[in-house]
Amino acid sequence: MSSVCMALVLGTGTATGQPVAGTGDYDALDYTVSLEYRSATKDMDGTTTLRARATQPLSRFALDFAGGKVGKVTVDGRRTRFETRDEKLYVFPRELARGAEFTVTVDYTVTRTNGPDGHGPWREIEDGFAISPQTHETMHHVFPCKNDIADKATYTVNVIAPARLTGVTNGDLVETTQLAGDRTARKYRMAYPMPVDDGQIAVGPYSRMTRSGPDGVTIRDVVPTAQAGQLRETLGRTDDQLRWLTAKLGAYPFGTYGLFAPLGSVGAFESQTMSTIDAATLASGTADYVRVHELNHQWFGASVSPKTLADNWIAEGHAHFYGAWYDAELSHPGSADAFAESMRMFYGMDQHLRDVEGPPAAPKPVSGQTQRANGALALYALRQTVGPQLFEKIERAVVTRFKDGVASTADYIRTAREVSGRDVTALLTDWLYAKKTPPMPGHPDWKSDAVAS
Repeated sequence: MSSVCMALVLGTGTATGQPVAGTGDYDALDYTVSLEYRSATKDMDGTTTLRARATQPLSRFALDFAGGKVGKVTVDGRRTRFETRDEKLYVFPRELARGAEFTVTVDYTVTRTNGPDGHGPWREIEDGFAISPQTHETMHHVFPCKNDIADKATYTVNVIAPARLTGVTNGDLVETTQLAGDRTARKYRMAYPMPVDDGQIAVGPYSRMTRSGPDGVTIRDVVPTAQAGQLRETLGRTDDQLRWLTAKLGAYPFGTYGLFAPLGSVGAFESQTMSTIDAATLASGTADYVRVHELNHQWFGASVSPKTLADNWIAEGHAHFYGAWYDAELSHPGSADAFAESMRMFYGMDQHLRDVEGPPAAPKPVSGQTQRANGALALYALRQTVGPQLFEKIERAVVTRFKDGVASTADYIRTAREVSGRDVTALLTDWLYAKKTPPMPGHPDWKSDAVAS
């Protein structure tokens, strides 16, 4: 099985589970999160401060939170009544006027415990942990937040851990402080707006490796200290992958990028400025598709985020499209047909996925592959229709227009129509919403199989 096909079967990136919706009566602006890891216990003391803006008069609002015990809540420094139920933290402040900015601070203890079926965000190692956010339901198990994928905010995250270990999160390391009791606090800053589900927090025996990358991008990798030498060569492949994607999409949207190779089994997924690929996969040297898939999410997912879960094909379809393209070029240097053959393979599965999971922009409640594979085929059909040069202009326009924001399926279709000067609405609507696989432009001989009766 090719690396592309294996990655599709395994699944990479964020799955499209239903979110625990936050209330829509305020906008999240900025989070400051502090968590302290202590060995030999799964309890972590935490404090989260959210700065927000009321979009209507508020005498009550809610944060999403599960898996922890709340000790105290204040709003604008004033201790405030609260209730917890059904994975919600309800806060009852003095009434806030529409348009008012306010801060809510929550002191809590979170317990790193997954459900009886193992479902949950926590991946434990001998001394430490990592988060494995495979759905949009993850981060409210880690800290109180507004779990709304369209409400992006900036973040400061402080990770406190024993000095022998390294606290890791995405963003830029801006401060390291030695604390009493042989502890170290590391402060990271995510200065670009980020979806709440796009984070990573981990603690373990890791080393940071920082260097200058292409076009002034700082490359910051975090790997198991014992494997740093072994992984150095494969980490260097990031430079070529960055150059390959920037040649197609334009400048990398952030200042820092790197790989986090956690111990234990966490799979592969993106977070803003950092891709998580477990150490065993990275050490195998066969993760090029996965690496480009996750790197592409910096453009489509972290910078340009899907507005709703139905729009998540924009993130997953693009990641699979470019990951498969890179894999084809790497596997068959100089071949003009390798990428087409890769797409033909997935075209053969398209009808089956539509039957089981629905079309990419209208998936059934639990979607696995249709947004990824069928979304990539929609992009390939667009490229076949408008040609490579116009397709590149469309892609660059999307990442420019919606940088640091959110985009819907309608936004993508409108941009494609405006930039190409061609009415591609029907084409994209068929590929993204139809129950039946459309014919592939330029390939009338391609066939797609339905679910076997």
